[in-house]
Amino acid sequence: MPFQGLEDALYLVAQRSPKKGVDHYGILDVGNNLGYVAAPAPVVVHQSPPAIRADWLSVTGAWRVVWRIPDTAGALDRLRLALARPSYDLLGNNCEHFARYVATGKRESTQLHSAMVIVSLGSLVVLAAKAQAA
Repeated sequence: MPFQGLEDALYLVAQRSPKKGVDHYGILDVGNNLGYVAAPAPVVVHQSPPAIRADWLSVTGAWRVVWRIPDTAGALDRLRLALARPSYDLLGNNCEHFARYVATGKRESTQLHSAMVIVSLGSLVVLAAKAQAA
């Protein structure tokens, strides 16, 4: 049953975490496509320390839809695999790694990648400044 203009489907979603200053990612299930819970209400499945959890959308706050996941069967298979590795790891299995893996099959974090690029560039600037001062 559609929810607030969203068709029954799976969606990659994100919400801003004001405390951390980054986005928190999850999978929104409208219509119980994952069969994760026995209820018609939308659910967000997300990696939240210490493990993967499912929460009613109504109690998790506002999320923005990043995109609709086109391969529901593949996402279900990937969710089952992700549940075998539920432990949170900032560098290898954070919320974005989890959600993008379920959505696309690629375990990646664009936020972590961007942070690493910024740190690397900052290091290069510091090294260049030290070299020029010497």
